[in-house]
Parts: sequence; C-alpha cells; structure tokens
Amino acid sequence: MTRRALVLASLAVGLLSFILAPAPARAGLESATGMFGLYEDNRREGRPNYITEDFLVLAYSLVLDQAVTELEEKTLRPDLEALVQGLIEKLKAVRSPQAHTKANLDYLAVLAALLSGRADPVPAANPAVATEELRKIRAAAGLARSELMLQELDYSQFKVRGKYTRSERLGRYFQAVKYAGTTLFPVLESRATGITAQQADRLTAQALELAGLIGEDPKLLQAVQGFEDKLTWLFGPSEDLTYRHYYRVGREMKKAALAKVRADLLDLARQENRQPAIINAPVSVSLLEPGRSPRDVLTGWRLLPPRYTPDGAAMQHLVYAQVKDYLGDRKPFSLTVINGRPVKGFPLGLELMALLGSKAAGSRLDAADERNYAEYSKASDQARRFLNSAAGLSSEHFKLMAYWLGQGRTSPDENRRLETCLGFWTRQRYLNSLYAKQSYTLVGKGVSLGPDRPTAWIEPVPDLYQGLENLVRACLTHLESEKLGLFLDMVQKCRALAEAELAGRALTQDEVNFLNNLDLTLLPLTSGPDLPIVVDVHTEPNSGLVLEEALGPPRIVTKDLSRHQARGALFSYFEFKQPLDDRLTDEQWRAMVVFPDKIESLNLSPGSTRTTR
Repeated sequence: MTRRALVLASLAVGLLSFILAPAPARAGLESATGMFGLYEDNRREGRPNYITEDFLVLAYSLVLDQAVTELEEKTLRPDLEALVQGLIEKLKAVRSPQAHTKANLDYLAVLAALLSGRADPVPAANPAVATEELRKIRAAAGLARSELMLQELDYSQFKVRGKYTRSERLGRYFQAVKYAGTTLFPVLESRATGITAQQADRLTAQALELAGLIGEDPKLLQAVQGFEDKLTWLFGPSEDLTYRHYYRVGREMKKAALAKVRADLLDLARQENRQPAIINAPVSVSLLEPGRSPRDVLTGWRLLPPRYTPDGAAMQHLVYAQVKDYLGDRKPFSLTVINGRPVKGFPLGLELMALLGSKAAGSRLDAADERNYAEYSKASDQARRFLNSAAGLSSEHFKLMAYWLGQGRTSPDENRRLETCLGFWTRQRYLNSLYAKQSYTLVGKGVSLGPDRPTAWIEPVPDLYQGLENLVRACLTHLESEKLGLFLDMVQKCRALAEAELAGRALTQDEVNFLNNLDLTLLPLTSGPDLPIVVDVHTEPNSGLVLEEALGPPRIVTKDLSRHQARGALFSYFEFKQPLDDRLTDEQWRAMVVFPDKIESLNLSPGSTRTTR
C-alpha cells in the first residue's frame, strides 16, 4: 500500500470514528457555533448544502494551520530545545564567566524553563533575577521593567492564546518563542527605551557572545538556520540584524570598545535595511534624542526574531506618528489621545481592505470619519506600498484578496467579497499570531448520513477557487503535508463543479453527494471543526488597549433550488478594543458570543458584521 493510500485509510478511520461518535463526544458541533457545525445541522435535518466561498477559504486556513502545527511539533520545537540546550552547555564551559555570560545563562535558563514547564530556571547564574522574570512571563500582566533584559516589556504578549491553548506543550512552546522574539539586544542607549549606555554595552556583549557560539558550532548553526528557512516563507522575513552580522562584526572588532561596536552595528543596519518598519515595543517618542528615530532605538538582534508581514508594516503606518491629529468633530473608533492631542491610535481591518482596492471598505471608513486625520493620505500611500511588498506566503494571500476585492470576474456583491476577505485575513493573523510582529502605536467521497438530499449548490466562483489551488501548490513546495495534497484534490473538484454551474450543467448525483458531504470529507484534514476565534493585532499603550480581530458564529445564507432550499455559512467578523492586560483567549471569546448583549456592548469598529446586517 502506498503512503498516500495509508493516509487516506487513516483519514477514513478518523472520519468513521467521528460519524459514529455519540453526541457528547461531538460537543461543539451540536450548537452550530462554527461553519462545520452548521453543515452538520444540514445533514441531520436533510437540508441541502450551499457550499460557500467562505467555507472553502476557512477549510484552506484550517488545513494550513494543521500543517504548521505538525511542523512545530515535529521540527521547530525540537530544534529550539536543541539550540537552547546547546548554548547553555557552551556557556557553562566558559572559565571565569563575565557579567554578560552570566546574564546569558539567566536568559537561556528562562527559555529552558518555559519550554520544559519547570518552576525554577536551571542553571541560572542569578536565580533570583531569572525566577522573577519567569514569574512575570507566566503572569502575563502587562507593561513592566525586565531586570533580566534591562528593558520595558509588554508581558501581556506572553499570555497563551489561539491554538496554543490546546495543550500544555503547545502553550510552553508559545511562551518560549514569544519571549525569544520579544526580548531585544539593542545597539543604542536611549531615554525613549530606558536603556543606558552601560546597559546597551552589556546587552550587545551578550548578543556578540551568543552569535559567536552559533557561528562557530555547526549543530547550533543548523538549528538557527532551520528556523529561519522555514519561518521566512511561511510568515515573512525578519527585520533585525542577524547572528551573521554580530558574528562578523565581533570577529573584525574583537578589541574595539563596545560603544564603537554598537555604532558600527547601527551603521550596518542602516546600510543593509535592517531597521524595523514595525515598531513592536513601547517607545516614548517625546524622549527620543535629537537625530534618533524609533527605528534607531529598536535596532538590534533577537534570538528568534519575529517576522515582518505586509499588513503589520501597513498598520504601523496607519497610526500616530505617521498619521497626525484628528480633523473632525466626531469620535471615530480609531481615535486615541496622546499628549493631550486627539490622534489616530488604532489601524482598522477595513483600511487594509480599502488599500487592497475595496470600494465598500472605503465607503464604510468615510461614513464613520475614520480617514479624517492630518497626513492620512501620505501615510496610506506608504502603507499601500508595504501591503504590496514581497514577504512569502503572506504576500500571496494579499494578492488573492486584492484580486477578489477588485477584479473577481464571477464575484458576488462587493460587501460579501469584503466580508470574505476580512474573515480570511483574520484567520491568517490567527495562524501567524506567534511569529508575526505586532505593531504598536508610539507611545475523497463523503459518507452520506441522515435523510437523502437530492440537490446541493456551490457558490460559482471558480476564479477564487483557482486562487486557493495556487496557494496550496505554493505551500506544498515548502511544507511536507499529505493533508494539503488531499485538500488540493478537493478544491480542484470544487472549481470544476463551480464551472459546471456557470455553464448551466446539472450536477450528477455523485457530485451532489460530494457537496453535501464536503464538510465530513474536509474535517479529518484539520485539527477539528472550527469555532469562534480571536486574535490581537495591534497594541496602543497610551490608552492601555489592544485591537482585537475576531470571528463569531457563522452567518447563514440560503439558495432556492427548485423545491428545496440549500443553506450555507459565511464569516461573521468583529473588530474591537480590549484592555492590554486582558488580551482575550478563544475560550473567553466563545463564552462571550453566546450572549448577543455582550457583543453589542463592545466598542465595535465600522467594519464589524453588526454594522452590515
């Protein structure tokens, strides 16, 4: 039996287990809180399926999510554990360790404890400092000074959320990666970050030491490079200086004063465009020294740098200080107050869609006075350039969204296209929530069960399905995933059926059965049925709020088919603000969506589904 046949057999067993499971084991589908749940209700009620474009976009996102999770569990986590342990062993062998070596041992001991779940950071050189850091990370309370890393950190970022709450192991991996990607070894001192010249020297000495160990050890080098190669295409490139820069400068300037080394690293970062476009840390703009920018004071190195994404860079340019004072007399959702001035503190999902060509998004923004800010036009032009920049898979997603919003030849109405893209974008932000930089405001055949269903319908948009095929093929060049290959087969069949509907050809009974059981066929390719999700995408420290993007229970859409009415599912999209120290988990959001009054009480943006019903 071939490997593919074995996978198909395994999926069939899983599918039958799901079908034959008693109701309690299928909790979550019974209340139809997700699209898969709605299609399961169709099956029980004998109602024909209306397969929507949103359902196939969702399925793509879920299958990709599962492929990434398998990559994390089989490759990325073991590589990170090997890297951390390898560096620890190297540092423990240093004779007469200096302050920066001891600080590195503390830093790596914290990472090791996060990965293992240990209560104590071993082998920390300064156990009290490392233990306090570990406590703060796990408490995830908010903005506070890190005595270990000599900088202010937003500890709320370390709250385990998204898919990483599924298991303790995934949660530990989340906190370790997020910590290694948040903590910066900066090249500059600045009042804007609270880092002194002496502290910048120590942190740079730490980075030089770690980079040197990595550059001289093939196994450590392989672990770091493996991470970089896989994450760059999936989630975008890093913006920071790399270990290669520090390794080279460290060898060339071995006897130079650290202040000189830091100055040369800054020059190198400027020459090679290794300064952040996304400001993913608190920076007090009013305290910046003359001639220095937020990009300057956040230039440096991270062990596992977060990834640059086009939307993250675009959102950074849609808030203060790129966008200035509010010019109207209303209270738009994006408004905040900085230094007593009403300015733009929050970017909106609608703004990204407008930059991608959605006229419907632009109309909603203008109706809510969301673009009435000084220098907005200039900032949005720059944001558009960022959104069109090349950054791996994210760029391919935005290309498909731009096509669908402005050029889809078989598109439904523009508001429906907008809702599809907002849902798709939210799903992708959810997928890359661990790795992507977050912007900050300164400051086979299915098995048919239940009554027979003589008909079914698929939204006839073959050009969108062709776009999904192209995305899956691109993913398969970078990810080894049998499930992605099986999903590609299904999307190809869906495209063929959509073309048949456009041509006026009646579907055969086998084709009808395929559509009526597509949810069951797709389910084993995912980690389980979809449920409402939430992801924070921007932090506004001046107001102490974060911007949340969320998907709620699906909206229902119907299609009259002769004597039958088919039913399908569409995304419901929500955007709102939440206290920084209370970033929502999926579980908290799901507890909210069952009470409509709780949703209505939120400060929803003009892009939220409520405003378009």
